[in-house]
Amino acid sequence: MPSGFSLSNAVEVLPCPNCNETINTSMQQCPFCSVPIDHAAAEASAAETSKISRACSDASYLRIMLGILIPFGVLIFFPFLGLAGLIGFVFIKYAVPIMAIRWWIKYGRIKTADTDLSKARKTTIWVSAISLLVLLFVRVTVFGLRL
Repeated sequence: MPSGFSLSNAVEVLPCPNCNETINTSMQQCPFCSVPIDHAAAEASAAETSKISRACSDASYLRIMLGILIPFGVLIFFPFLGLAGLIGFVFIKYAVPIMAIRWWIKYGRIKTADTDLSKARKTTIWVSAISLLVLLFVRVTVFGLRL
């Protein structure tokens, strides 16, 4: 039984350069169109595919985090839940812009025609704009301090 989990044994995938079907980097030829696969190019393409996938995932997390801001804001007005709502609201209020900046630093310069990355970029633009507006215009008072 293995003693630990290793990411180096993870399967890496890439789109076939000919038919665009998802294939494993260890394949010698595409099982769908039988085009030969260059191992070095496959590794590079798999790394790019992985980075695009992480960018899309992070953009989705940003959208979810921004969506959680409203329920936390509503919780502030409920007895016994107000403190949890306040803490969550203030945390998300500052975390989303920081995470959006992180997204732009990590993934903003990726050049690709991938439609998923284009959608992720649009999502991040909207989340960045909305979170900036919330940060600038929504003030929360905690123990007499404005946050």
